[in-house]
Amino acid sequence: MRSVFDLRKDIVKTYADFSKSFSKIAAADIREAVDKEYEKGRYWPEAILQLNPHYKNAETVEEMVARGALHPDCARIFCRDDGGGGSSPLMLYQHQVEAIDAAGKGKSFIVTTGTGSGKSLAFFIPIVDRVLKNRARGIRGKTSAIVIYPMNALANSQMEELKKYRGMMPGAFTFARYTGQEDDEERLRIADSPPDILLTNFMMLELILTRYDAECDRTIVKNCQGLNFLVLDELHTYRGRQGADVAMLVRRLREHLNAPNVLCIGTSATMRSSHFGDGDGDGGGLSVEESASRLFGCRITADQVIGEALERVTNSSLTVETVRKDLERLLCGGDRPWHDRSYSYENFCSDPLAVWVELTLGIDVSEQRAKRASPLTLSEAAARLARDTGVSSDAAREILSDFLVSVHRLKTPSGKTPFAFKLHQFISGPGRVSCTLEPAGTRVVTLDEQIYAPNREDKDIP
Repeated sequence: MRSVFDLRKDIVKTYADFSKSFSKIAAADIREAVDKEYEKGRYWPEAILQLNPHYKNAETVEEMVARGALHPDCARIFCRDDGGGGSSPLMLYQHQVEAIDAAGKGKSFIVTTGTGSGKSLAFFIPIVDRVLKNRARGIRGKTSAIVIYPMNALANSQMEELKKYRGMMPGAFTFARYTGQEDDEERLRIADSPPDILLTNFMMLELILTRYDAECDRTIVKNCQGLNFLVLDELHTYRGRQGADVAMLVRRLREHLNAPNVLCIGTSATMRSSHFGDGDGDGGGLSVEESASRLFGCRITADQVIGEALERVTNSSLTVETVRKDLERLLCGGDRPWHDRSYSYENFCSDPLAVWVELTLGIDVSEQRAKRASPLTLSEAAARLARDTGVSSDAAREILSDFLVSVHRLKTPSGKTPFAFKLHQFISGPGRVSCTLEPAGTRVVTLDEQIYAPNREDKDIP
């Protein structure tokens, strides 16, 4: 069976063949110089290997309902389908619980956690909770939340997620997409039957606020009066001129909808807050809270920025040092217990190689607050494994890639893959070849942009 590592090789080879197909180099010395650069991976360096860390579990939706943080029906809507026609409680991560509690206190917030961390639930659960509570008070026929996406593809994806949860309790809440993909009939339906949640993009939102001659748009805006939630997904995309445009749009929206107390929510997988010691926010010299405050036009403080809380999936009492000898015996003995179909999640949690992989590629527990480990190339990771076990680098590379692919079939008690990993491959287009106007064997051949021949005193040689 071919793995993602084999796929990566195929992609790079295909692209290399493609990039070479545009020209045929007849001169041997020039061809040799170009081939050496290709072999060194100049245009497609080795892929970066990164392990998705395990987010800290906190409470189930049922437990949040029991302590009065959510409407009782939330437990019926936000649950796990057990595949047999039934359901089981949905476990929430720490950052999701913090977000829901913040919304319950009437606080705006920003969620800055990694891809696949369930950021959408961090705002959809409190939105649906508010809808249910509004209905219990007899408040109906209005849109409670507007969720703004930078791309229609994201809005379409979220539509499918919402359909899944609404299916758990049909009629509990309504939602609609208004992004420019809808026909006249659908737009009229949205105007006549206001959805609880409106999914859109900032360009369409700008249009419905300014197209005063369109009765349908005016009605949709009217249905949003007194808006409860305004969400900006992928907050990091709103920078520069586009960021300024969106900031002005948000201010007009809040004023037009008479919603001075609307809860503003932002999400991003790439922004980090100085509150967590992760650097300078969005990289533009501002922290996350400062950037968000400018976008939303309201004060967002550091304690309203919710970061990721990580925890180990392997046995927390084991460390790289305590498993080192067992790891050496395992790798040097040639055993591959993870190939056995009886190899279970419980076996995995105490497997010395699983412990080494998680603490090397997944999570750094050297400080008080666990954080993501720095990503490595497969070669770098293999070199470390070889150093810690005494096997060769080639053997370590093969064992490591085999292990990561094999244990992907395992599931945690919450139904997730314990070691979901990514390969980040960077590819750039081949550049130009420059050489001096001299005979073969004497001329300088370089793939770097140059005005003069490097390390040559004679500047007259072009």
